[in-house]
Amino acid sequence: MVALALALDAAAERCEKVKGAMFAQQEALKRIENMCRAHRPQQKPLDTLAEMGILDFVPFLARLMQPAKQVEQLPAIGAGGAYMNYISLLNQALMMSTQLYNDATNPAHHKYAAHQVALLYQSLNMLQGETKPIRRLIEARFDDIKGITESQQPYLEFELSAWLQGITWLCREEMTVCPSYIHRRINPLLRVVDEQH
Repeated sequence: MVALALALDAAAERCEKVKGAMFAQQEALKRIENMCRAHRPQQKPLDTLAEMGILDFVPFLARLMQPAKQVEQLPAIGAGGAYMNYISLLNQALMMSTQLYNDATNPAHHKYAAHQVALLYQSLNMLQGETKPIRRLIEARFDDIKGITESQQPYLEFELSAWLQGITWLCREEMTVCPSYIHRRINPLLRVVDEQH
């Protein structure tokens, strides 16, 4: 049910955001409504999804299923939206780390290093976790990188390039290890999925 709800949410989001897009998933919508009625025959499907903890993760589907006069009562961003935002931040930090790791060895990309490092730092800061040790390492060398990238011939020497790769490797390890501060943010969805089994 969770997978179907997420797929319908994506389709409903597309209809809200893409001009002229039509919701073409009526059969799937009926299927999830029938699944909800089978689970709780006396409840409205929307109430069943809320009771199961799924509704928070599918705001566009919720608006689609909600009568028009009650749509404004739905929260703008619930636990599901917060989860998706957090996963986006994790992805941003991981992708920025990967890009920087590769760019550190390519002199043609060195002129963008300070900007990329600043974006990586911001991503780590927004994760609101125990990324402070990595951020401190970045702070210690950021002015060196910025000075080089603002010069006429931006070129990171081997030592600085290797340091940058080391920092980005630490960031990538941090994301793949998935420490406790990450678990705290993704546990609401994991609980919903576990309860479905």
